[in-house]
Amino acid sequence: MAVSKSNLGNATTVSSMLRTDSVVVEIGGSIRRITLEEFTNSIQTGSLNLSQYAFGVPLKYAVQSGTSWGVVGNTAMWQQFKAQLGRYLLSSDGTKMAKLSKNDSTVYADGTTVDETKGHIMFYGPRLYFLVKTDAVTGIPYLWGSPLPIGGHYVESRIDGAYKGYVLNGKLVSRSGYAPSGTQTINSFFNYAKANGKNFGLSNYDFDRYMAMLNLFNFGNPNLQTNIGYGIGGSVGKDLFSAASSLLTGATKSLGDNCGKIDITVVNGSNTGVDCSRISEFGVEDRINWQWEMRQNIYFGSSSNSGQTGAEVFLYEGNRMPTSAELASHPNGNYRQLTRVTSSDWIKSIIGGEYFDILAASLGGDSASYLTDFTYNNTTGQLCLFGGSAYSGAACGAFYVYSDNDFSV
Repeated sequence: MAVSKSNLGNATTVSSMLRTDSVVVEIGGSIRRITLEEFTNSIQTGSLNLSQYAFGVPLKYAVQSGTSWGVVGNTAMWQQFKAQLGRYLLSSDGTKMAKLSKNDSTVYADGTTVDETKGHIMFYGPRLYFLVKTDAVTGIPYLWGSPLPIGGHYVESRIDGAYKGYVLNGKLVSRSGYAPSGTQTINSFFNYAKANGKNFGLSNYDFDRYMAMLNLFNFGNPNLQTNIGYGIGGSVGKDLFSAASSLLTGATKSLGDNCGKIDITVVNGSNTGVDCSRISEFGVEDRINWQWEMRQNIYFGSSSNSGQTGAEVFLYEGNRMPTSAELASHPNGNYRQLTRVTSSDWIKSIIGGEYFDILAASLGGDSASYLTDFTYNNTTGQLCLFGGSAYSGAACGAFYVYSDNDFSV
């Protein structure tokens, strides 16, 4: 079907395209066509202005200790992308999703009441294309994001539990009204998730990378706790875990898909929490400062294994757990390998690079500078934990990783 220039806004929308397909652009006041391949190459080489087609943030941790980095680019496009983030009810078999109200997770978008026994309350986020590009004048790397291909990489669309998991009738569920399950190995949790269906699994490394980008694009500041709230453990590192462990999921229903906090009081014996809250990141509840979350698709090397030093980071593909043989050597199939720090301290910089890897590269910051989060590492721990527990205080955040433990812990 032909579409006249004056009616481009009425053309049928599509969700994907081939590299040989064309998009319509305005160049010098004239309408022109360019193939997707040429479009992304032009952006990558700098002949197109990324600020028109993407939203971005300068990654200033390399040149300053302050965290007020700011946002740049097409902020209207970011708001359109952000509007797609939020909570859905995913049917128990994983085949259907229904949107919840953006401001009240007890009802659907049409106002009818949600029956959580029908499935799982999940966070959905669309595919995010991103590109890390260094400014030629300032030398500062910029992280750019867009719903359009912009010449870098992408994080696939996300469907992750909005609430921390609970094992119910042998299946891992994301529902309100439960104290999160614990004292299981990552393999056990994975099997409980798979009991829902073959396409279910655990949240992976890409989930935390995706969430870190969302926070940066929204706030222009890496300090998640300042941006949204400190979480259940509060701002001071007091042992609140025993009291916090009895809290139930779903406390942020009234926040819907929004970023924000609900202040609470947590008292554990002689310890009274400071600045404690239940937080929501675009509909993801309490990702930090409550209970550590195990991650799949990532594990670390161990100096106890022949051929490994303990500084390795293995990022593997597939909805699966690594075998014992893989843990002792390297993943089967496609994988990326990084090098991590093997000591513990406040994070000064992350690995970053073209994949925007969010693991620590150098240490020496504090709770209010550089990346504002802590990291725990040694040369033998292989299990990756994100987010922190309710005794970590200001150490928690989007880049807070614990990698001291065996994979079987």
